[in-house]
Amino acid sequence: MVELDPVTPAPKSNQEESLQRLFWRDFPLYKYMGLEIQSARDGIYRCFVPLRESNHNYMKTIHAGIQWSAAEAIGGVLVMTVFRGTPIFAVVKHVSMDFKRAARSGVTVEANFDSTQEEQLKAAFQRDGEAAFSLDITLRREDKTEVASAHADYLIRTPR
Repeated sequence: MVELDPVTPAPKSNQEESLQRLFWRDFPLYKYMGLEIQSARDGIYRCFVPLRESNHNYMKTIHAGIQWSAAEAIGGVLVMTVFRGTPIFAVVKHVSMDFKRAARSGVTVEANFDSTQEEQLKAAFQRDGEAAFSLDITLRREDKTEVASAHADYLIRTPR
């Protein structure tokens, strides 16, 4: 179970910075990867992973496992944003990826989840004590070339 920090939400200009600190504290893997939260607002959830020594494979491109971890993390960013301050148990149920091109630079990972979807998720969680959601995720190199796409399914529930 992850107990999300009941910190008062930061002003929008600092929201991603606040999430970044919480994310790196609670999930050290993402600090190791250098995962940066770029957007967690207005239905746009976006992270960036740099191409660096600890993230590349033998071809000097971002390792597939790093890309998978970055894609999966987007759901965590969404949960930490939408349910901040709420004790919650969140798990990824499934992630499928389609690798299309080599990630020869840092990679931006992005998913959209609009305010209507957020409200439906909150309502289902409040009503049932659990809720499921899915994300379609795109991974792009710094030149905007799509390198992979993913579909992820998550489950959130109240702690038992």
